[in-house]
Amino acid sequence: MDEWKYLIALLLVALSSLRLPTVDSIKDGSGAANGATAATVPGSATARSTGSRSAPQAIASLSSASIVAALAARQNNAAAAAAAASAAAAASGTVGNGGAVAPNRCNLAQFRCGNGTCIASSKYCDGSFDCLDKTDEPKFCTACNRTLYGEVGRTYELQLQPHQLLQFLQQQQQQQQEEGNVKNAYPFLCHLNFTAPGGAYGDIVQLNFAKFSVGKFVPSMNLGGGLMQSYQPHQQQEQHQSSHQHEACLEGYMTIREQGLPNLNGKWCGTASGYTIYYSETKSVNVSIRLDRLPPMSGSNGVANALEFRLIYKFLRQSDAKLRSENRIWNGDRVPGTYCNRNFYDCDKRICRIRSPNYPGIYPRNLTCKYYINHRTPPSGLHAMIVLRQPDGHKLNIKEQATSHHEASTRILRSWEQCDVEQDYLTIHDGKSLEAPEIGRICGGDVLPDIVSSGPDMMVQFRTSPYDVPFHPKPITFLPGFELEVHVLYVNSNSQSYIRQPGRCEFSISAFESQTGELESPQHTLPPESSCIYHFQGRRHETVWISFIKYHSAIDPTGFESPAECVTQLRIWDGRWSVTSRPYGIHPEYTRNASLIEQICREEVPRLCSRSLIAKGSRPCSTQESYLSTGSDLTIEYRPSPIGTARLYGPASAFKLRYEFVDNSLGGAPLEPLIAPSAMPEPAALVQFHPKSCDRVFRSSSASRGIFRSPSNVFLYGRGGSPNISCTIRFEAGIGESVRLSITRARFGGRSCQNMQNRSGRWHCNHHSGPIADLRISEVPWTDIPPLPRDCLCSDVSSSINLAPLAASIVEVRFTAMQMEVDQDFRDFYFEGRYEFEKDECETDWSVRRLRGRSGDALLKPTSCPALIQPWLLEPETEGSYLVLKMKGFWMPPLLHSAPPCPTDARITVYSTNNPKNSRDLCPSGPDVVAFSDGWDNAYEYSALEISKSLIIEFKSSRKPREFEGNEYKFSWMEIYPGNDCPYKCQELQACIPRELWCDGKVHCPSGQDESPTECDHRMPLSPLHVGVAAATLTLFLSLAAGLTACARRKRVEKKHQLQAHHVDTNGRYPHHPAYAHSNPHHHMASSHALTPIYLDPTKDSFC
Repeated sequence: MDEWKYLIALLLVALSSLRLPTVDSIKDGSGAANGATAATVPGSATARSTGSRSAPQAIASLSSASIVAALAARQNNAAAAAAAASAAAAASGTVGNGGAVAPNRCNLAQFRCGNGTCIASSKYCDGSFDCLDKTDEPKFCTACNRTLYGEVGRTYELQLQPHQLLQFLQQQQQQQQEEGNVKNAYPFLCHLNFTAPGGAYGDIVQLNFAKFSVGKFVPSMNLGGGLMQSYQPHQQQEQHQSSHQHEACLEGYMTIREQGLPNLNGKWCGTASGYTIYYSETKSVNVSIRLDRLPPMSGSNGVANALEFRLIYKFLRQSDAKLRSENRIWNGDRVPGTYCNRNFYDCDKRICRIRSPNYPGIYPRNLTCKYYINHRTPPSGLHAMIVLRQPDGHKLNIKEQATSHHEASTRILRSWEQCDVEQDYLTIHDGKSLEAPEIGRICGGDVLPDIVSSGPDMMVQFRTSPYDVPFHPKPITFLPGFELEVHVLYVNSNSQSYIRQPGRCEFSISAFESQTGELESPQHTLPPESSCIYHFQGRRHETVWISFIKYHSAIDPTGFESPAECVTQLRIWDGRWSVTSRPYGIHPEYTRNASLIEQICREEVPRLCSRSLIAKGSRPCSTQESYLSTGSDLTIEYRPSPIGTARLYGPASAFKLRYEFVDNSLGGAPLEPLIAPSAMPEPAALVQFHPKSCDRVFRSSSASRGIFRSPSNVFLYGRGGSPNISCTIRFEAGIGESVRLSITRARFGGRSCQNMQNRSGRWHCNHHSGPIADLRISEVPWTDIPPLPRDCLCSDVSSSINLAPLAASIVEVRFTAMQMEVDQDFRDFYFEGRYEFEKDECETDWSVRRLRGRSGDALLKPTSCPALIQPWLLEPETEGSYLVLKMKGFWMPPLLHSAPPCPTDARITVYSTNNPKNSRDLCPSGPDVVAFSDGWDNAYEYSALEISKSLIIEFKSSRKPREFEGNEYKFSWMEIYPGNDCPYKCQELQACIPRELWCDGKVHCPSGQDESPTECDHRMPLSPLHVGVAAATLTLFLSLAAGLTACARRKRVEKKHQLQAHHVDTNGRYPHHPAYAHSNPHHHMASSHALTPIYLDPTKDSFC
């Protein structure tokens, strides 16, 4: 009992030293305007602090630890007293000057009871007695109009008690009536200030609205009729606040205002489900509650149970707010004088994040934030674009208004027309201001795909409705508000992946810039209902070939409605489609000079050739998998968002294609007419007719010199679907002209082959293995036989090669590549050369140089054109026969260093017409040598191959013709046959020769066997002269015998007629026969039997 008396004495001493605080009331603008009287709060912390103090003053404290110390002193327990004193010092948390504990003082976060003890300031007027003297619950008190502090690490709770508010209002009305003031006690204003002065009292304030039911929230009606039906320009959205009904919050609301920031005048009202967290941006937050009336009474005690306001608050150090205070993340520079406008730049060098105000808590009402993003200077040759994204759905939660179409509990990214302008939403603009095209509008939370600007500037605007119910996203682990990542995307400044002029998505792809390449749809986001036009413009001799290798159709992910008609997303036009007018927000006007190739609806895809993305070396794209123009122009119309219902497709609705300008020029004129198909497919440009023949002719009448090259038409090569190519280029010179050719460059796909040049300056191809690819040069001296091969090139040529001059007026170049791979084209196989028709006044009679017969000889001598190699053609006369050629000289070996000295620079080259590779050079000085037709070595074996048995003989010398006078080289030839038992056979040749060449007086066998006496005497062959003489003698003898016989017969006949005759007239004529005359008096001629024969004349000597 004595202990309690001693304790009461101590309390009385403490009360005697207690200084009662002044009343601290906080009024906001609305409360002052309404003339409301603020409630006074005795013992508030702000009443104990003066404006002259820069730091909280130590306040006397009498806590439970102090009571323990008093009891210990009463029992004279010094040790216990010392321990209790230490506990009291630790509990008070304040230290006076010199480090001593200041007794009987409370800190900023505490309320001092009437007896001097300290309790948490949040326990004042909480409906329960916490002070022993019950001074924390005075009559008619409320928890309003206070400034509250707190210690870091502790959690406080504050709750408005409805019965206390009712008692307070009744007392206010009674007091006013007593004073004769009939003014209504409503509206009731309750101001709560939460301040974090720093240090142990924190830097920011965390407010958790555990229970909230203030007033009534009546959703406003959109004067536009609910959800937005289509995309509208920004100017039509500026008036969205005026479409709200004024009485959106009925009977009361709550406002939140922060120190040093503009007043937003946003209101919270209605009944919230769950809890709502608010994090302050500054050190001081004012929470004001206005009640225009208390809710209806209910319950037996007659208090209002519809008003609920329970607040749990904490004070945090800035360093403890990990999510907000990450050192690596930059939230931009706040624009002075604004609530939340911020500038961002250089986001390629740091981590930029756009956050809603008060993130990661709920954001204020009636808010407009503008975030300006700019990339200052991109690297040289690159173009910068701003990327906005959020791959984590829990970091994007914007308050949604529940509608009949979209339930608030459904987590889906809501955008464009799904957004009601009365609710909270984000808009993204492709530029520096609101006048720039709007490329995104978001009003619901989920994963945000990339939204990309077309240039280095982007503006993001965040707007919230003036009033709403406090909320927390579902599930509760998600954070309210949003955080958006900002990145910088670089593309080639010369690419076609971004638009150059905002609001005008038009690209021009010219063959003068690139002959082939890949084209992607814009890598940035486009406004709804945008149309992108791609103009492919080639040269007049080119056509346009495009093949889609990737295509992503813009299908609505929220539903798959089936439109009654095609919603066009892609059109391909054969020709030019030029823009004449393109007003923003309205479909552009065009002038079309094109025919439609194909139209792709939203649910469809164009012809695809995507296998090249899967496997390299796949077969080439065919015309059935791609598109080909008929002329030099092709136009693509692409609509990323093909219907009025816009979505955040952005660059996700995309395509990628390969384009190529196909070069159809070949030079010269067609070697033969190309016959096109009689009917083209419909539409005409689906399958373009490309002639597979690349044969051309160059005539001197058109140009005397120029360049000729292999074709560049991809459809003639492996990549275009043709594994083999064979082109013939013919040069036709005029009278007195010759053809000069040089090959400047060539490539043959790395085939295994080597160019080799012989002594005569002619090039040959040494093929090792694998498919053939070469360039063969031939001349056509005689038009009725195949061209004569002259030169062959098969390995790469990097420096110019001048080919040997050709004598014929017609020269052909044949370019061949066999078995090309599917990825090879004119860049792997090509050649280029120069031609010139030179006037040398050289005429060659080719009929004289074409020799045919069983045998013969001719003379080789220079012509008036010594630089030309003029061939002789030897052809066998008999089918199945071969030729053997005999000349004087010796064969030159193929290696130059092993060649014996030749007394002359003249050379004779011999080769078969179809095998110039095996040509041999002869030095025309020495003994007789022979050469055979191709195939003679295997003449005794069967071969299915048809081999040309003709021989070409060429004479070449650098000396002038006059220097060769008297120096002529003779060659001879004859036909030979294979055989083992033939009677006329040259043993040294092992060949049979024609019978008429045997013993004809002329030596044909190299050994002279055919004219040896042994062979000729034994066989006694008759020469034609002997046969002729014998025939003439026999004829003369037979004629003489026949004449003598005739003479004898004639003598006998004459004698017989003389005996029968009666008389003869004087004229020597016989008279007419009487009988004959009587029977035929009118006949003027006598019978033949009565006449003398015509060869008999009696008046003259007879023949005999």
